Amino acid sequence: MTINRQDFDKCTASILKLLYEKFPNEVDVMIEDLTEDGELNDNYFATIRFLRRENLLYYQELDFSNFKRTVLTAKSLSILDTIPDDIDMTLAQQLINSNKIAIIVKNIIKLAA
Repeated sequence: MTINRQDFDKCTASILKLLYEKFPNEVDVMIEDLTEDGELNDNYFATIRFLRRENLLYYQELDFSNFKRTVLTAKSLSILDTIPDDIDMTLAQQLINSNKIAIIVKNIIKLAA
């Protein structure tokens, strides 16, 4: 797996986890609050924009490094509340409780298609 893909998985997991835990409230997502030492800033920007294009989240506007009023979409909630056949936990519970981020994110993206 490439470094960019690993970074994408990490970014996706942290964003979806944050929004799932705050749902249904809209949240201002500050990139600086998500990153460690600013090393993944570009990947977080790209990931959030990708997730919006795929209709997994919505944000009202981007103001510098703040995605304002961000919230999960119905599509995203449906996917995160899915329970895969092989595990007795929803994908959201797996995101919160598991360290197998790459597998979980692949399942989320697969279901989003």
